Amino acid sequence: MANGVHWLPGGREEQLNMARVWIIIIPGRNIGNVPAADITELTTLTGLAETILQAALSNKRTTIITAECQRIFGELVQKMRFIKDRYFKNPPLADEDYVALLLKVPDHTRTPRGISRAQITAEIGRSGTSMLILLYRYAEWTENLADSHTDIRYQVRYGVLPPSSTPATGIELTTSPTTPEELPIVFASKRRKDIITFNPGDSGKMAYFCIHLENRVGGYGPWCPLFSAIIL
Repeated sequence: MANGVHWLPGGREEQLNMARVWIIIIPGRNIGNVPAADITELTTLTGLAETILQAALSNKRTTIITAECQRIFGELVQKMRFIKDRYFKNPPLADEDYVALLLKVPDHTRTPRGISRAQITAEIGRSGTSMLILLYRYAEWTENLADSHTDIRYQVRYGVLPPSSTPATGIELTTSPTTPEELPIVFASKRRKDIITFNPGDSGKMAYFCIHLENRVGGYGPWCPLFSAIIL
């Protein structure tokens, strides 16, 4: 592809062919409600590009012709980019219009990025009264893939279980959990550690935790085994 532009053909002949197709297809199908003035300008630039390309490919080519060819094709591509970005995105084109315009049809399938099969857990640290620190670590033989430069992060679930002699209130647990989904509080993190502050009245209660990796497009790693700590 030319200059890393993924929608544009790499060769000048192919770019010209795409421009010729646009000149016919856009007004013919009224794609994107492109104004006639833009089509006229695109038509003019296409004609200039055809002429200068013939000269650039002939035996009479000079450095001036080569420079002029580069300039005109630059203007042609700029105009095509303007039309694409200004008129083809909102509302988006139908798939058949992409095909007719020689553009790649967008992938509408929501594909999760590669999510680690690593299992996350955490060591419990203490920072003060009614506080617990989660020091994230990876289970043995798994790969550390959480990274602040990617969309992969930790999802943490936790809940608080009062002693058997104390009735539960609010969103507290009523029994010891057996699955992550039973833990009522959820947050996401990319930190190496998180400090969780509980209510002063939670002293003596048991906090349960479960962690796994997630990304923002629906990919999840395996849950770690539930673990717990007493809130001091």
